Amino acid sequence: MRTYKIFHIKKEYQPFVLGREKMLQEILGRDQVQSDIDNNEMTYVCEKIDEDFVKQSLERKLSRLFEHKEKEPKKLVLEHPLKGSIRIKFDPYCVHVWCKGSHMLDLDLFAGLSDSSDCYMAFQQEEASFGWLKPIKIGSIHSFTEILDFV
Repeated sequence: MRTYKIFHIKKEYQPFVLGREKMLQEILGRDQVQSDIDNNEMTYVCEKIDEDFVKQSLERKLSRLFEHKEKEPKKLVLEHPLKGSIRIKFDPYCVHVWCKGSHMLDLDLFAGLSDSSDCYMAFQQEEASFGWLKPIKIGSIHSFTEILDFV
């Protein structure tokens, strides 16, 4: 089973986060024992998760591929007969995801989320990996020299 923490980075903080993704992952690893995500540094650079918007976006993008089973508020379960299942739990600043089955599940989920916004960033602690769900276009936020000056 693969687990992810997905955050919606504020547009104005993208230049700051760009190039510091590993540092954020280390913060998340250190805070892994914390159950309340509201108390760590991520809340400063992240938007609150709009659970209804995310669910609608995923349903619109994935409804023909997955069966949706919503068991309770703040959770969503997506199942595919061949690929496996995705369990999603919503916190105010984080989407927690558990994928069981094919790695194609991860890609389907990431494509569904990235269609709704280009500001999502995912962290996987088990593999110590991280990345933007949709690559940031440097010209769309600031010039490259501004980013280098900011860093």
